[in-house]
Amino acid sequence: MDTGEGGFRRRWGGPPVTVTDGIRPARRASPTDVRRWIRQRQIAANGRVDPAAVYSLLLAAAMAVALFGQPAIAIVWPASAPAADAPELIPLAAAGLALLSYYGVLRQLGPLAASRSDAAWLLTAPVPRRALLAPAFLLTVASAALVGALTALGVAGHVAPRPLSAAVLVAALLAGAVLALGLAWSAIQAQRAGGRAFDRAVALAAGLLLAALVGSRLVDGSPDPPAFPAPDAVGLALCLAALLLVALGLHRAWAGLDRWPTHRLMEAAAVTGVYADMVYAVEPSFLTESSTRRYWRGRAGIRSSRLIRRPGIPPLLAQDLLVVRRKATRLPWLAALAALPTALGDAPAWLLLPLVLLGAMAAAGITSESTHSDAANRSMVRLMGLSRRQVALQRLAVPSVVAALWCAAATAGLQAAGVLAGQWWLLGLAIGPAASLAAMQRARASAATIGTTLVETPFGAFPSGMLLWLVNGVDVLAVLALPAVIGLTSGSVLGWHTVAAQAGASALGVVVLALATGRRPD
Repeated sequence: MDTGEGGFRRRWGGPPVTVTDGIRPARRASPTDVRRWIRQRQIAANGRVDPAAVYSLLLAAAMAVALFGQPAIAIVWPASAPAADAPELIPLAAAGLALLSYYGVLRQLGPLAASRSDAAWLLTAPVPRRALLAPAFLLTVASAALVGALTALGVAGHVAPRPLSAAVLVAALLAGAVLALGLAWSAIQAQRAGGRAFDRAVALAAGLLLAALVGSRLVDGSPDPPAFPAPDAVGLALCLAALLLVALGLHRAWAGLDRWPTHRLMEAAAVTGVYADMVYAVEPSFLTESSTRRYWRGRAGIRSSRLIRRPGIPPLLAQDLLVVRRKATRLPWLAALAALPTALGDAPAWLLLPLVLLGAMAAAGITSESTHSDAANRSMVRLMGLSRRQVALQRLAVPSVVAALWCAAATAGLQAAGVLAGQWWLLGLAIGPAASLAAMQRARASAATIGTTLVETPFGAFPSGMLLWLVNGVDVLAVLALPAVIGLTSGSVLGWHTVAAQAGASALGVVVLALATGRRPD
């Protein structure tokens, strides 16, 4: 059989046909076509905006304004004018801490991040990264301008003399917007470069501001900053020039988005996705697990520790000590948080009391990931051959010490500021085990295991476990810290019977925990 080209032509009477005939080079799609195709696929998969969701959001916003509108306005803009001898350092330092806290929120969220699906599928697609990151960039700039303006308005309401002129108001709003936009630009640059220089500078500035607040409480007659200046044409021109420089820096950052490293965007997308999962599932352990994974990804190797090889230290206690050493960077923040009650010494008792107790509970939660892993994965504890009582008591040791030291520092600061009289730091030491028990109870349970009864809300039905989890552990702290609550609310003079009662309540909580766990293996 002639299968050559001539035979093929004689048999079929035409030119030979090959598999490559009819294939034409594909037309290169433009970025506009790619974005349009992606938007069509997203609408087909997820649908358009649901009117019910829009209604729920508008209803929630209206309820929030109705409930918290007047108190928020009173905080930002008091009804009465500030006194002539009112200290100006406290509002200025508080505003600075608010702006630096905003920077910290931006660094935790990116600030420039896309969704995990967009980061997985669109970073390698022919889509400009400026189009991909435009929503995050615009949201960062808009939120920075809003936060800066509100902060400056609060400072002007507490410091500037009344009646307030239009020039003072405009200058204050411009100064606040410039500072907040400058912090937003710093957060963007820190995310792109991956350096910690901006973060260390912001942490140092926050420490100095907090030290100034605490110093103004501890030292009588501390010098105040100069009076609030009345802006003139030069001041307004300087504010406008600074705003122009910040706008130029943001424009350069926007122009350079296409040259950003991919791994920075992927990391920000992963972190933002973890926060979204935590909010949706009401499970903060997601953040702890994510930070643990990031920590071990950054380790070049694993080396043993002498704490594990020492026979006198129980294994779970050694693990908690290693967790504290790994989280050593959080200890300065805990120390700064302990100084916050002293900085707010003039606040009412109903504000200082939750701040001290919940702060001690938060300090005890530094090792909560170990307790949560024990509750979620019991097989590792079974392999050690430890009873439930041994596990509970070993997990209780380190957070009790951390919470006791934190609470002692907080109450000692209040004592030094003259808010409390007596040896209140002893009461702080007695509160430590109670706060540790509350943190352990909170770390063991999750929102999915507490309750499954559905609660109907304008946002839809969700399990009651989410609501119960919000107060999980707080109820234990309210019962075990009842002597301290009575002592702090009854008067500023400490009685030794209060310390003894608080120590007895904490000891009773430990005994109940030991009896409830028992000697059986977990």
